[in-house]
Amino acid sequence: MDNRLTEIEIKLAHVEQSLNELSDVMYRQQGLIEQLERGYDQLRQRIQTDGEGGSGSNPADEKPPHY
Repeated sequence: MDNRLTEIEIKLAHVEQSLNELSDVMYRQQGLIEQLERGYDQLRQRIQTDGEGGSGSNPADEKPPHY
């Protein structure tokens, strides 16, 4: 009986460790998701701003004179 209890405690310790590791991974992933969302929002705003400015707002987007 004592041996079974020890095995259960060992398994529980492994489960707790795995749960903590998964929690850490999820925390890091959430930070990355938030960072990507901010970058996406910035790109979307830049595209909207460039679209409202019309052509000529960025010289790199203009066609060369030979066109």
